[in-house]
Amino acid sequence: MSKIKITVIKKFSPEDVIGEPFIRPNGLPIEICSLEEGKEFWLNDSMDMPEGFCHHAWFGLYKNISILMYGGGFPTWTGKDMIYTACPDGIRPVCFKIERIEE
Repeated sequence: MSKIKITVIKKFSPEDVIGEPFIRPNGLPIEICSLEEGKEFWLNDSMDMPEGFCHHAWFGLYKNISILMYGGGFPTWTGKDMIYTACPDGIRPVCFKIERIEE
């Protein structure tokens, strides 16, 4: 298996996506994701979610991470060793770059 590097590229607020704050039924707003832009997460030899990673994003990115981890790729789109993708949160999505790093 290869090492995988996941980089937080861009975060979006509810205002970016729907043009206004998103208020939950309990009256509290949904805030922007707490992941920091530029933060890197590494997977060395397992498909375990990295510490500090968002579990919602993990479930959304898992299939693309698996493809790269086990030697597949996206050669006609972004190249065989990386992909840009996003978590499935429709109110405050986060974009990621996932790269296979050969040793």
